[in-house]
Amino acid sequence: MRLWQRLQRGVAGLVLTAGLIGLTGLGSADGAAAQGAAAQSDKETLRAAALLYRHGVISPKYAPPKNATEWPMGFSQLTAVGMRQMYERGGALRKRYVEDLGLLSERYHADELAVRSSSTDRALQSAQMLILGLYPLGLGPDPSIYDQSLEAAPSAELAFTPVPIHAVALENDAVMRPWTGRASCTRYRNFVKRLGNTELYEEKGREHEDFLRRVSAVMGVNEGKKIGTVLYLINEVYEPLSANLQHNLPLPEGISRKDMEKMSELADWNYHHQFLGRTVGRLTGGSFVADVLRNFAQVSEGNTRAKRLYLYSGHQRTMLGVDAALGIETARTSGPLFKGRVPPLASHYAFELHEVSEGDFAIRLKFVTNDGEQTIRVPGCDSDTCSLKNFAAAVGDAIPRNWRQECGG
Repeated sequence: MRLWQRLQRGVAGLVLTAGLIGLTGLGSADGAAAQGAAAQSDKETLRAAALLYRHGVISPKYAPPKNATEWPMGFSQLTAVGMRQMYERGGALRKRYVEDLGLLSERYHADELAVRSSSTDRALQSAQMLILGLYPLGLGPDPSIYDQSLEAAPSAELAFTPVPIHAVALENDAVMRPWTGRASCTRYRNFVKRLGNTELYEEKGREHEDFLRRVSAVMGVNEGKKIGTVLYLINEVYEPLSANLQHNLPLPEGISRKDMEKMSELADWNYHHQFLGRTVGRLTGGSFVADVLRNFAQVSEGNTRAKRLYLYSGHQRTMLGVDAALGIETARTSGPLFKGRVPPLASHYAFELHEVSEGDFAIRLKFVTNDGEQTIRVPGCDSDTCSLKNFAAAVGDAIPRNWRQECGG
């Protein structure tokens, strides 16, 4: 029986007998895994990694009725700022996984890398720029196997190998965009649509009502709506203005940088409350976690189809769904990079699979931003390095058996 199947069966049994958080016996196994990982360098132990990115800086998703800025590239597109941002992230990947750790070859090989993106322009563009940073221009196909007179590009400086980026229709994407309306996860959509009418949102909205009404009026957005709904839709005000700041464009009259800081806090609060709890995590991040576990199980079994690096290009809500599935609640987790906020643009989670001793595999999870990186301990694991089996047990109740069926449609 394959490891992935054994992990699934083992998790199912644990759910029936003990519940997945607070299982007995995790400490000794995870402690040994941590000691094993600490005794060897990452270069000696790393066998695979799965990286989930939030896309880079983009133009706004729409033009507000008042104070709209012109964006010649169109809406929801990676801008020059975002392109450079993601290219540099790709360069950082090259340094870590090619130059420092040797996980990947210098040039692209199909048996080493798999790239998955949500089927949106901004995520696909971000994946393209990441890959360009990972395999820069000039690193075309290995010339040693070709007739030297055959050229893949007009010049050596422009040579590159196209790297496939895989995506599925938004309607069917349970891994990268299960939370979107296009995916029609009815159970989640009903939950999130009710938030603006809840007492929680009404109370929070009343606390900031004058502010919310003022900034909404400046942009001509959500005027006259219930205050809980205005708070729920705060991102429609904040995101176009945030794009201005990211591109050194002026803010409209009546909006200050202090206002932007307050809007950012409220927008993060709103996003955070859309992704709370394992039930929500099961619908919005569980399929991604299952994908990572399935891939890592193949690597641990020596499956020749397994890749060394799995690169995912998604959105902040993709990451928040994974937060909920893992039970880590980014906005409430302490640490130098979290700062009580949702994952910033171009940040990523790095799931790394280490062989801490022969045939003994463990996962380490890191949160990486432009400011640095932070190791995250997954609830249910007793150390930062969690055995593959115990990681599967810790997240087992967040993995849907049939995502579409559990969505209710």
